[in-house]
Amino acid sequence: MSSSLLKKNLASLKKKDQALFEKISPLKGSRFYAVTQSRSGLPALIHIDQEGNKRQIDSIYDPVGEASRYPGRLKICESLNFIVLGLGLGYPVFEIIRHASKRAKIYIFEKDPELFALAIREIDFSAIFDHPGVKLFVDANPCQLDKIFEPEQINFVLNDYCLVSQKSLVDKNIEYYGILLDGIEKYFKESRINLKTQSVHSKLYYKNIFSNFENLISSPGITSLKECLPNVPAIICSAGPSLDKNIQLLKCSRQRFFLIAVATALKPLRHNGIRPDVVISIDPDEQTINSFDFLNDDNDTWLVYNPAVPSIIPNAFPNRRIAFDLEMFLSEWFKKHTEEKGGLGKITSVAHSAFKFAQYLSCSPIILVGQDLSFFKQRLHCLHSFYLDESINAINRLNPLFYRNRLKYLNFSSNLIEATDLFDCKVASSLALESYNYIFSQSLGGFQTVINATEGGVPIKGMENQSLREAIHHFCKKPVRNKCDLLFRPKPARKVSLKYFRDAALSQIHNLNDLSEKLNAIKCKFSNVTEAGNKQLFVQEMEAIYKNMLKDEETALLLQGYDFSGFSDWYCTNSYILREKGVSEDCSLLEKEFERDMKFLKTLTDSVEYLRTNFERSLSR
Repeated sequence: MSSSLLKKNLASLKKKDQALFEKISPLKGSRFYAVTQSRSGLPALIHIDQEGNKRQIDSIYDPVGEASRYPGRLKICESLNFIVLGLGLGYPVFEIIRHASKRAKIYIFEKDPELFALAIREIDFSAIFDHPGVKLFVDANPCQLDKIFEPEQINFVLNDYCLVSQKSLVDKNIEYYGILLDGIEKYFKESRINLKTQSVHSKLYYKNIFSNFENLISSPGITSLKECLPNVPAIICSAGPSLDKNIQLLKCSRQRFFLIAVATALKPLRHNGIRPDVVISIDPDEQTINSFDFLNDDNDTWLVYNPAVPSIIPNAFPNRRIAFDLEMFLSEWFKKHTEEKGGLGKITSVAHSAFKFAQYLSCSPIILVGQDLSFFKQRLHCLHSFYLDESINAINRLNPLFYRNRLKYLNFSSNLIEATDLFDCKVASSLALESYNYIFSQSLGGFQTVINATEGGVPIKGMENQSLREAIHHFCKKPVRNKCDLLFRPKPARKVSLKYFRDAALSQIHNLNDLSEKLNAIKCKFSNVTEAGNKQLFVQEMEAIYKNMLKDEETALLLQGYDFSGFSDWYCTNSYILREKGVSEDCSLLEKEFERDMKFLKTLTDSVEYLRTNFERSLSR
């Protein structure tokens, strides 16, 4: 080790990550690792256990030669993103940097701070510290992956990632790396589902949010309800098939708990003469309207909703609706310029929203029913839910119910997985349901008692399983009706100042008009492009549009949120082009760039026109 090498590495580390520098700089070396010289003359890492036994980590012959096998085996040249488990002396990372695109993102996880402190004493880490795409996480908390990956979530999901695991290092801390790897896989599984949902529904989200503008202005937010029902038992009723077993138990002891229904469980509850205190609605598609009976509902239940739902739903609850904020940029824009309603954090399903709402109210215990998270006889829903009623209404001699259930079940075929249910039997679930299960288990928090009284389906890790009869007997002993009714006492008429909204909307319309003029000018100028020179000019002018658009982050995010699928296509194509250019600077991709920009011109023009028109309509209201 040379002191000059250590100083150089520490200076580079301080420049790259001040917090990590402060964590590592006081450390003098490692108790369990040492460095020896390999036959090639390069440092090689060895592990020393508590009994003093030594085991080679890097090749004693040629650690660089050993690491050089990674590029071909893992197709590093074809990847844009990397997750490295175990840094050691960094040899595999140096190979990634040497062969991958200069624009690659490389996330490195090392469990042992002392090992990292040893490594920077022995190896010149300049290539790693100076690479703009490298992020170092030493002894990072596996429960904070959301925070770690959020800045590059879309990139890692759309362009995928290459996992590089140094087995000899990972095995030394197998518990930590096992939890970390499991968390990474589940995080990106959930992210893929969320981004796919956003791609499919982004335009519908925008349509509903704009349509709900007046509803949002006149609806109180959940902020006034925070921690209003401490120690009041809450039952969250979902519409899984097991609800058929125990739904009547909710009726006989109704005065002793706060009842939250997901939208699909509303009709089954009503059919059995059970009134929920609250129904939660978050889904944007028109099908969710079928969960409500607008003609026969006596309107004695409160609606808790976010701006993404079809406007007919909050319209049907004019004096009994409460809104909460949606984590989507258009919704956040409205919140910023009107009024904050209160948020439930990151939510992925209506049942998860109900669970977070119960936590928000400080209810305890929280008891889940109908949360099967799996199929039962090839169906996902209980009797009298609109999903099952739809099938029942369509049955005939040539189209029996089991056949219709089978067809719906097969629609999930590409996402089906096998799971183990409450009774230790194998059942069918799906990737989405598995993701929801994981999200529930990560949302427990430990502050409230949570009981899964579903009596079927797949258990949720961390939740105690009981029958609903047991849960009601143990936890729902006293009437709580008065407390629950006080929660929703009549709200005074509300006045919200719209001055800031008007100013912001006018500014946004001005920006969109300016962008529209520039896009239309490009459209006219390059309406019939054939020559390479004109194509190059078109690409350059579109690049100028991108750069100018990114100066106004708010407008860029509004546009991206509207046609998320179109922006994702551009992003993927652009990432491919950048990767190819990063590998070979001589690579000419003009045709690919031209096709990318010509397709995106229409996406951008349509998005600008939609936003401009709808902001103007919002102002006119």
